[in-house]
Amino acid sequence: MIEYDKALYVPALDLWLDATRVKDFSFVSHAHTDHATRHRRVLATPETLVLLEHRRGRTQAVTAPFNQPLTLADHQVTLFPAGHILGSAQILIEGDRSLVYTGDFKLHAGLCARPAEVRTCDILVMECTFGKPHYVFPPFRETIERLHDFIQKTMLEGMIPVVLGYTLGKGQEALKIVGQLGYPAVVHESIHSIARIYEKLGVEFGSYEKFPADNLEGKVVVAPTYLRRKKLREHLGRFRTVYLTGWALDRDRRFALGVDLVLPLSDHADFNELVEYVRRAEPEKVYTVHGTPGFAAHLRDLGFDARHLPQRQMELF
Repeated sequence: MIEYDKALYVPALDLWLDATRVKDFSFVSHAHTDHATRHRRVLATPETLVLLEHRRGRTQAVTAPFNQPLTLADHQVTLFPAGHILGSAQILIEGDRSLVYTGDFKLHAGLCARPAEVRTCDILVMECTFGKPHYVFPPFRETIERLHDFIQKTMLEGMIPVVLGYTLGKGQEALKIVGQLGYPAVVHESIHSIARIYEKLGVEFGSYEKFPADNLEGKVVVAPTYLRRKKLREHLGRFRTVYLTGWALDRDRRFALGVDLVLPLSDHADFNELVEYVRRAEPEKVYTVHGTPGFAAHLRDLGFDARHLPQRQMELF
């Protein structure tokens, strides 16, 4: 039996899945703060544990590398890649029936995380952040070309290009992209410290130094999304900003964020990938979380037994 009370709970294993309140034992799919509560004991990949402890402090843990099953209370449990950020994992629990919980995931390839895998299962619980039909991201290469064009034009006009991304995940992805485009980077401390951890975990970057820097000619600044324009202006003078987010596909998002450009670079699956995932997993039942109920309705139109999990307690099966 699986229960739901603002998070999934597996009574047979006494295990929560991405619980947002402190629990005795919870699977942590990745180290973003909306998933990475400091529980009394966690189940996570080794990479996620390192990042989690960097952000939340030391914790007791059961670590499981990708695709190396372990046994918990007579159930086989396997963590496998989600493709979201470094160390991000999905979980497969096999007993009388099989359950997959995806956590945050994407199917399109990134530069810093293992590509996502899809497992067949009886019950699928999946995030559907971009579960509306207009959220279809352009090809990765096209987005990178637009970013390169932004950097070149900004430099030609004597200004500093600033790439904005989330502190963990998007910031390191941006740093990796900037390096592959051939530019040295100046990186804000919050992203810089995590980039150093990424390097210890095997991710390589191009040339970069810590923000602020004396000489910015020919360099790209990589900064967190929360950094205010006033702070940037103090150190950079004339600059332009580009914000990397899947929400770039929303109308007027650039004006709402107060930036010069938004580009649809996301660490989540888009609408088509969400549908593709369900088709490949071939579940008997689908439960969706973290998005709109409309996506579950769309899956029902496609012939799947799907529903969106409400914000109340219930038994799934």
